[in-house]
Amino acid sequence: MVLVLFGITAVAAFLVGLVNNITKETIAETEQRNKDLAKLEVLPTFEGEAKFEDKCCEIGEFKVNVTTVKAGDTVVGYAVEAPSLTRGGYADRITLMVGFVEKDDTTLINGIKVLKQSETPGLGANMTKEGNSLERSAVGKEPKSLAFAVSKEGGSFDALTGSTISSRAYANAVETAYAGYLWAKGMLPSADDAKSGATNTNNEESEAQKGEVDNE
Repeated sequence: MVLVLFGITAVAAFLVGLVNNITKETIAETEQRNKDLAKLEVLPTFEGEAKFEDKCCEIGEFKVNVTTVKAGDTVVGYAVEAPSLTRGGYADRITLMVGFVEKDDTTLINGIKVLKQSETPGLGANMTKEGNSLERSAVGKEPKSLAFAVSKEGGSFDALTGSTISSRAYANAVETAYAGYLWAKGMLPSADDAKSGATNTNNEESEAQKGEVDNE
């Protein structure tokens, strides 16, 4: 019986590994395709074929990917994939795609899309809804004029109802994206500068990570 169970387990493990190897490439391609679509979603619409020029800034264990999106030789804007660098969400860190456009020597946030989040449905997960309070707090604004914290803590971001921790992470991810944009433009020469430029907060763990259960 032991040999039979061992044989069944070995075959099952082999099949799981085989399926994983077969689907891994497909999953990676799908994930990249979704990211490429997000790059276009956070920037203005344009005619012609999109061209992507990618740069990656490594900040410790994290990566901030900056894509210059062009239509022909014309720069449409910059799409930045960034995590909440110093603020964990209620469940985990979140990742955003943030679009920046330049108009008349002014930089504006054109759009924001949530790429990754594990927040509570009906609370922090509402950050994925179009036109939510966090999105409205940043889109169309000059990032240099924003305070990257929730409004009740003196910041520019109107928190989601009952989801202060998630909202802090969202604000920090937007800030990290802005630091990535500045780095790509040569305004922050190093990853260390990007790290210091990506936060007005300290590196304390979020309340959820410390064991608190209230997302407020």
